[in-house]
Amino acid sequence: MSQINMLDAIGDKMDALDFDGDLSLNWDKDAHVIELEITMTVQSESGIEVEDQSGETVDNGQVEYQDAILFYDETRLHGEDYADDYLAVFGFNGKKGIDKATVDALFIYLQDFLDDSESDLMDFVDGTSDDDTFVLNFDDAAFERILAEQPEEDNRVFLPYPKY
Repeated sequence: MSQINMLDAIGDKMDALDFDGDLSLNWDKDAHVIELEITMTVQSESGIEVEDQSGETVDNGQVEYQDAILFYDETRLHGEDYADDYLAVFGFNGKKGIDKATVDALFIYLQDFLDDSESDLMDFVDGTSDDDTFVLNFDDAAFERILAEQPEEDNRVFLPYPKY
């Protein structure tokens, strides 16, 4: 029986999330990166004017917010160079892949994160938020707490980079 690779493991975990938005995976084989794209769409209330990420003003209709998480090959890229462009970045060790504990912790964290983020976006577009700008913020400390709770042996189980 073959071992599940990191792309399949991330896809399976992504499919198991209870999320009203859209999640998609983009795998760039040449660059050795995987992007987990998050798209949230909410309905804005009439009379509340919102400028979306593309600069369009919406005063009655759907408002879409997108962000992404990057998984990158540490043997090929310096992931922190891309940190400002992504919600979060996670390195993996070439063909060896990424440890199971990190993937499990990420998706435990993501379930609550996505629930809260969708609610925050709804508050923002209906005018009940005090914020002038909506942006998602990945809580590294919360993720690290969940990661520390994962079984120790899962730090030594690696989900390999997919072969193509």
